[in-house]
Amino acid sequence: MKPVSSFVREVIDESEVALTAMAEGYLNFSAYAKRIQSEVQRRAKREVSVGSIVVALCRYEIEARKKHRITPHVRLESISTRSSLVEVTFATSRANKVKLRGLYENPRLVEADVLTVTSGIREISLILPAELQEELLRVFKGEKPTLIAGDLASLTLRFSERYLHVPNTIFALLRPLALNRINIVEVVSTYTEMTVVIAEKDLQAAFGVMSGLARLGRAG
Repeated sequence: MKPVSSFVREVIDESEVALTAMAEGYLNFSAYAKRIQSEVQRRAKREVSVGSIVVALCRYEIEARKKHRITPHVRLESISTRSSLVEVTFATSRANKVKLRGLYENPRLVEADVLTVTSGIREISLILPAELQEELLRVFKGEKPTLIAGDLASLTLRFSERYLHVPNTIFALLRPLALNRINIVEVVSTYTEMTVVIAEKDLQAAFGVMSGLARLGRAG
């Protein structure tokens, strides 16, 4: 029979917020034990007292404090923004893959300051300036888009190549936006940058959030 402590660890390890609070020393064990009691009992398939959960949490705290931070401090080198964007999506097909080649032969599209192409298993998604939407549709003439979403903006975050090997870097960059209830429409990343596509109305708020993260990175 597995000990209560193993079930408590399972529950807390699934909560990034609770685990961070424990590691940094501000988790209220009694209140948290009451909160997770029913879940611990469900997994253990037996009655478990709040006191037993508190004891398990106290023992796990020592180990949690020795662990590395779940979210690393990412030092941003620059943040750039672009507004008035549109996302156009087509179904992945042989015909559309052929038409995609023509996109790179179009000078206006190739020279656009923002042009991302994501070719998935079922969809081909393109993000570009709204003024080039009709140009793109001409390239894909005869093919009906499955989505055209306008009034978008992008936030491009640039960072050092060393973060390629740092766990949870992307999570650390997206987390502040999620905590501020900023909806992310798309995420496009390369070796040393990540572009987050959001609604244009959220651009100012998102820039403020990420600028705060950049200041923390410089201080860290």
